[in-house]
Amino acid sequence: MVQYRKTSYVVEADIRSFFDNVDHEWLMKMLSHDIADRRFLEIIEKFLKAGIMEDGKYLDSEQGTPQGNGASPILANIYLHYVLDNWFDVIVKKQCEGECYLIRYCDDFVCCFQKRYEAEVFKKKLEERFKKYGLELAEEKTKILEFGRFARRSRKARGEGKPDTFDFLGFTFYCGMDGKKQFYRCRVKTSKKKFRNKIKAMKEWIKSHRTMPLEQLFKTINAKLRGHYQYYGVTNNTREVKNFLTQTKRLLFKWLNRRSQRRSYTVEIFFNGVLRTFPVLEPSIKVSLFYR
Repeated sequence: MVQYRKTSYVVEADIRSFFDNVDHEWLMKMLSHDIADRRFLEIIEKFLKAGIMEDGKYLDSEQGTPQGNGASPILANIYLHYVLDNWFDVIVKKQCEGECYLIRYCDDFVCCFQKRYEAEVFKKKLEERFKKYGLELAEEKTKILEFGRFARRSRKARGEGKPDTFDFLGFTFYCGMDGKKQFYRCRVKTSKKKFRNKIKAMKEWIKSHRTMPLEQLFKTINAKLRGHYQYYGVTNNTREVKNFLTQTKRLLFKWLNRRSQRRSYTVEIFFNGVLRTFPVLEPSIKVSLFYR
């Protein structure tokens, strides 16, 4: 939508504690709209009101969907389908003169607009819409950004800096150009927050499993790297993916040297010896984001 359509503004929004604030009454009305089986609806209602265990204590659940349960994401998706998706397609689009698009995954979403005033009107109406259904936007994380193929030129004409960036599903989206600097490109890279969290998780795992036999340890490390590459290995994100591998190697060197009181490896022995015996998986681009 941002790459090839007439997007000039992006509404970046965040729902505050979404899973904790799903209204049971509204959810049951939405479900009954498409489900005729009363017994099935009763089971879902009992599931919603079953309560949760937290630190060994039972807590009633008057609202929200229990997280960690397989049905919770499905019910949450149904809720947002009626609250957001259907409303956007049926009402918002018809009221806009310019182009507009909604991209949502679970409770994360961004909305793209051609005209700024329509983005501003939408943001205001979105707050009212969410309030009706017991939801609330996190004001500090909800904003309108000038973004798209015309943003760089417009901001330069006004004497302003580079276009804003936004984060979505673990990526930072930013305005750029192709290799020859002839065409606009919506580029992506791993968001700094997600990168730090991934490195921290890798560090904790290596630290707690450093005494594991090397063959098994590196086999698991490669499985973790493979998962990272398959998600973050997209066009333009090569440098960040390679950086993740570099940081992983440094963590391995640091914590494998703490398997005992004596230092186990020098830099040369580790990188030219251990990593040759147990090679780590090299990164590759798994998904191309462009078709031209």
